[in-house]
Amino acid sequence: MLTDGYGRAVRYLRLSVTDACNFSCAYCRPDRAEKCAPGQECSAQELVRIAGALVRLGIRGVRVTGGEPLLRPDILDIVGALRALDPRIDLSLTTNGFRLARLAQGLKEAGLGRINVSLDSLDPSAFRQLAGVEGLDAVREGVAAAFAAGLN
Repeated sequence: MLTDGYGRAVRYLRLSVTDACNFSCAYCRPDRAEKCAPGQECSAQELVRIAGALVRLGIRGVRVTGGEPLLRPDILDIVGALRALDPRIDLSLTTNGFRLARLAQGLKEAGLGRINVSLDSLDPSAFRQLAGVEGLDAVREGVAAAFAAGLN
């Protein structure tokens, strides 16, 4: 079992699958620069191997994050492989929601249990200013698709 410096059990993993993002949020990337060169990210197999080792050590919750995890072309494979590690783990994902409408059903079918959408504003102008892109309508569609797919 994993423990922290205070002897408490560590049961939750936040697994960043990419640092790429399709937004340019003022608080996240004030210089609007990319962090990691393409091709330098861990492979899906490496990510799942790391998560698998931690699940065997007692991790019971895995949150897939990024950057924007839905930019990974193999995100459905990653989610499916994480689910296969242990069907009892609490498997969730944090997203900006921009690509969620087309992926929500596939994520559910791959075994994702729940989703968190980071949304700074419902005002289109404020959203554009904070995110650095137009996209509030796409995010709203993504949230609706997540609900329809049973991701809550």
